Amino acid sequence: MRAKIAFFSGFLVAAAVAVAVNALPYWRTRQAYRYDGQEVAGFPFVFRRIGGDCAAGACENYGLHLGYFAADLALGLAFAVLAGVIAAAIARRPRGA
Repeated sequence: MRAKIAFFSGFLVAAAVAVAVNALPYWRTRQAYRYDGQEVAGFPFVFRRIGGDCAAGACENYGLHLGYFAADLALGLAFAVLAGVIAAAIARRPRGA
């Protein structure tokens, strides 16, 4: 039971870290397209991009790449499962070791 709780704890913490790391570029570049910058989201693959060199009005440069989004999602899930497995292995060790 202790290993199962450790797995889920490690999984949830790593999943939260993966979500935060993917959202960090968006938080840093939010509303940048209004000033000829680019608003991006995703790490290590940028799956959402809006803006660029455009007029002050509506910016027509918008890109959402579902392949990169799926790759980011798969990497985040693999990272979370690995962290959960490591946490469960640590929880299974004898307490005196």
